[in-house]
Amino acid sequence: MDFSGPQKAEFENVRSLNRAFLSSLRTPHDAIGLRQAFAPKLRPMIEGLTDLQARRLSAAPFLLLSLREQDDDYWSALFAADPNGDLFASPSGDGRDRHLAAAALGFLWQLAQHNPYAVRLLSGATVNWCDSLANRTLLSLLERTADRTDLLRPRLSENLVFWRKLLGPGLSSEPTIRTAAHLSALQSMLTIDRVAQYRDIRAAACKIQPPALRVAEKPGRS
Repeated sequence: MDFSGPQKAEFENVRSLNRAFLSSLRTPHDAIGLRQAFAPKLRPMIEGLTDLQARRLSAAPFLLLSLREQDDDYWSALFAADPNGDLFASPSGDGRDRHLAAAALGFLWQLAQHNPYAVRLLSGATVNWCDSLANRTLLSLLERTADRTDLLRPRLSENLVFWRKLLGPGLSSEPTIRTAAHLSALQSMLTIDRVAQYRDIRAAACKIQPPALRVAEKPGRS
């Protein structure tokens, strides 16, 4: 297996997906949407994120959204079922979230073709999930997931420690504090419930250096 970490362009895609995901999470009057997956005490914190805070949080070096990459039962059932999705049908549920899930799936599928290790670092995915993606065509994946309203989820939404870290020091105006919080959250994502499988990835997470910002930022304004 190639053990190369994610490249700059891949981190840029992660940032873009995170930004779109946070925009969805912050939508007002989200009565049945993604924000409801969080503990009640976290919901107002997420809805109240400013644009600046959302930009800071979107720079985390992993996907804040989840495609249930560690839910083997969910994906086994999905792959076993006859594909019945219609890419041209009217979207069910929230169309924006549906398209975001498709974009994230396409990104991870493409990356799984040549660097499944990077997929695991960016999403906490299992080896089996990476192999399953790489062994299927993108069209077949999109057809199987086209009508799924239960695919896209906030990552570790039930984990208060994880999200308090992201919504606390992970929003700091001090870049070093913010980066440390993001990397700590990344290590948590990679090790929760899978310590034995991810020892090598945990070590790699310590060495990840998110790409530097392209424009110099003034103190307190990043």
